Order: sequence, then structure tokens, then C-alpha cells
Amino acid sequence: MADVVLINPAYNNIIYSEAKIKAGVPVNPLLNLALLAAEPVKAGIATEIWDLNLVPDPDDFVKREIQAKKPKLVGITFTTPLFAESVRLAGIIKAIDKTIVLVAGGPHATTFPEDVLKNSSFDVVAVGEADFIITKLLNLPFKEIEGIVFKEGSEIVGTPEAARMDNLDNLPFPAWHLYDLNKYNRSSLSNKASPPGYLETSRGCPWGCVFCNKNIQGTKFRPKSAKRVVDEIEFMLKAGFREINFLDDTFSTDLNRAKLICEEIIRRGLKFPWHPLNGMRVDRVDSELFSLMKRSGCYKVSFGIESGNQEILDRINKGIKLEQVIRAVKLAKKEGFETFGYFMLGLPGETESTMKETVRFAKKLKLDMAKFNITIPLPGTEIFKEWDEKGCIKTKDWAKYNFYAPYEAIYEHPTVPHSILNKSYRNAYLAFYFDPSFLLRRFFGGIKRGVLLRDIKLFFKTSWFN
Repeated sequence: MADVVLINPAYNNIIYSEAKIKAGVPVNPLLNLALLAAEPVKAGIATEIWDLNLVPDPDDFVKREIQAKKPKLVGITFTTPLFAESVRLAGIIKAIDKTIVLVAGGPHATTFPEDVLKNSSFDVVAVGEADFIITKLLNLPFKEIEGIVFKEGSEIVGTPEAARMDNLDNLPFPAWHLYDLNKYNRSSLSNKASPPGYLETSRGCPWGCVFCNKNIQGTKFRPKSAKRVVDEIEFMLKAGFREINFLDDTFSTDLNRAKLICEEIIRRGLKFPWHPLNGMRVDRVDSELFSLMKRSGCYKVSFGIESGNQEILDRINKGIKLEQVIRAVKLAKKEGFETFGYFMLGLPGETESTMKETVRFAKKLKLDMAKFNITIPLPGTEIFKEWDEKGCIKTKDWAKYNFYAPYEAIYEHPTVPHSILNKSYRNAYLAFYFDPSFLLRRFFGGIKRGVLLRDIKLFFKTSWFN
């Protein structure tokens, strides 16, 4: 029996079916579900996490387990591309037991709580951060719980917004023991060791990129202390993780704190590979930080670069200069890091020429890896609002809002025809990954890092050869 079940919908065949580099797709235990489970576990409430990416037949698994476990509350977290799948799962669960309280959470539910409730079997939407929501939903009348929207008969009722937590050191450690980590032990271009675990050392991003939705964690930077971060790292290593992926919007917002974290890892003598998965800002790094990161076990640095055209960077409020990008990548390479760049094509103001500049810039940086995505205007972002007001948004069928699926059904780009954007996307990968200088760098880099055979194997698993 389980009183609480938290579900991660099967996303691989929905989000990544059209991904160009499938071998780089991560299948890792979700941090947010481990965080949500921590409080009910601490309170002695029987809690389970179901990762449907790990089961061959998710529908059969859900039906069988719901009937067997008879939970009181089921929570499903989802992003916009997984809205339709989550609604479908909610319908399956309600058909089995109408008394189960179904809770929706995540960025899409937070953006459109009323829409989610009107168009699904969900009973409640947890809006924003919801670290302590589950025990309240089990024990209190809904009207007494801040930060939720819920069904009351034929009406939809909202409660006052819950305050975000300022002192993140007070959070309980994630309930990682609810995952079978052996099921996540797989080779990937994304990681050096397996299984990898996700860690947040802070919440909130004070920068204003127009493509980013900040409705859950907000714009106020709220850090964990260096001691708390490294305590949590030790907890994760004891739980069975072999690599740590930092999930912060930007790990080094507070440059001094980032250095203190590295120094504390070194002081405790912890040996594990790690890297800042979501990318670092190029204007928040220096040689001392990179040196400390290297000494503390970091092996790869990712940068959110987005564009190789300064006017486009200014247009999207990125707040960086191309010269800073060049400097940051050089500093990272000097320390011997693998370097990874994130780029977006089809940003506001884009032209075929500016997209070619982005690809040329990516090649000029001599990165070890680059990821190019066609811009998707996600709900809750400034891009979505701007393009919706211009009449560029074609549909609000959220299942189509997928970074890797054809985007033409979603929107008309204001300045770039579909044919040019699609051609630029294809050419970006071909130009970067089949450039002779890149192939030589990757070959000799693979020998140096002892991962050449892995790189070759995973390269031939990508969609270029499928």
C-alpha cells in the first residue's frame, strides 16, 4: 500500500523522438519528485515514485499498481510537451478510483492552472514551489492551503500565493532512496559516470532572457550555503550516485559562493565527477573559479550562448557580449575542461544570415559539443506573449510544444520562413559535427580522456544513422 504516489510520465518517445543526438538524451531520476517526497517520507507517510520511462508498458503498469497500492494522493509533474500525456494518465487513474486526489505540478500547470483543471481529471494544481504541499493536501481543507488552485464542485477556486522559501538550507534532503538507482546505470554522452544525480545549489535567476519561464522559482537568487551543498553531495554519493549534475539556472551567480563550494569539496577529499548541466553564464566566471572547479572534480563546462550575433543577444536580453563568450571558453579550455555550448535558432529578429553567424561562431569557439535547437515559444515566456500578440502563434495544443518535433504547426516566425529555418537547423549540425577540425579534436580528445570507444559507439546510435 502507498498513501502517496508521485509520477514522472514517460517522456522519451514524446519529447526526444526527433532529437538529432539521441545518445545524449538523459534518463535520470528526477530531482523534483525526490524533493516533493522528502516531507511525507519524513512524516512517516508511505510514499512511492513511479518513473514510467523505466517500464515497458506504462499504461498497464499504472492500472495494475493503482489497483494494488490504492493511494490517497497521486501527483504528476509535467512540462508543456507532456501536458496531453499527463492528462491521459490522470484520466486512467480517475477511471480506476474516483476518490484519489490527483495533483498537477510543474511549469505548465503553474502557468495555466485553470486550463489544466478545466481540461483534465486533476483535482488540484500546485502553483509554484511545492516542497511542503503534500502533507497539507492530506491533512488540511484545501481552502486553508496557500499556493493551490482546485475544483470545488463545478467551480475552480484559488488560494493566496504561497511565499517562496528564502533559506534553502532548511529543505530536507531529497528522498533518493525511493528510486532504484541501478535502473539508471547506463552509458550516455551526457555523463562520465553512471548513475548521475541532479543537485540544485540555488533557486531563482535574476537575468531576463525572453525565452525562459521563471514562474516557479522566480527572479530572486536564493542560494544554499556551501556547507549545505557539500553535505547534500555526500548524501547523494552515499545513496549510490557516481556523478553529480548541478541544475542551477547559473551555478556561479554568486562567484564567491561557487568558489567556496569547490573549496569545501576539496577540503573534504570527495572524489567524484561533476558538471553544471544547465550551463554557466560567460560573464560569471574567472580563471580562479575554473581552477577550483577542476580540482574539485568538474570535467565539463556548459555555456548558454544562444547566438553568435550580438544584436540577437541584445534583443533576447541575454546580457552578455560575444567577447565574453570567447574569453570564457578559452579559460575553460585552458583548464582542460570539455566545453559544451547551447545555441538557439529562430530567436526574435533572426534572419538566415544571423543563424549562419551562430554556426560560424560555434565552430570558431572549437567546442567539444554543441547543441542547436529551434526556438519554441513556451507559455509563460516573453517570446510567447510577444508572438501571440502578433498573431504568430498557430495553436495552443500543448502536445505540439516540443523542442525536437516539427515546429511549423506551432507558430509562424515573424522574420524567417519555415524552409530557411529548417535548412539552417539541419546545416548547423552537419556543419559543426562533420567539420574535419571537430572530428580530429573529438578523436584525440577521446583518446586523452579514455572515452574514444564510448564516443564512437554512441555516435553511431545518433539519428544521423538511424
